[in-house]
Amino acid sequence: MMYICTYYMVGKSVNATVIAGVFCAGGDTTFGLKCDAVTMWVVLIPIGMIAAFVLKLPVMVVYFIISMDEVIKLPAVYAHYKKYRWVRNLTENTASYNSERGAEIV
Repeated sequence: MMYICTYYMVGKSVNATVIAGVFCAGGDTTFGLKCDAVTMWVVLIPIGMIAAFVLKLPVMVVYFIISMDEVIKLPAVYAHYKKYRWVRNLTENTASYNSERGAEIV
């Protein structure tokens, strides 16, 4: 079980740093939601249920399968990172400014 946790934590630390740190700081907050939702509901839960209830695999094998979510996300996270679509200009002021009154015009 410690070996499973070791591999899980390596993937978790990379994904948490990139998804919650780099992408959100760059302005892309929706990728993390989409990536987590698809990985959990489309991949892991169906495979975990099949492994547990249909194939009747041991608990440690089912735990290993369910813990693979961070490793499954790594290629998608890396590909999204390399495309640089997550970079957005967060400092651009789009509102016009009235210099006479010193207030923004909305």
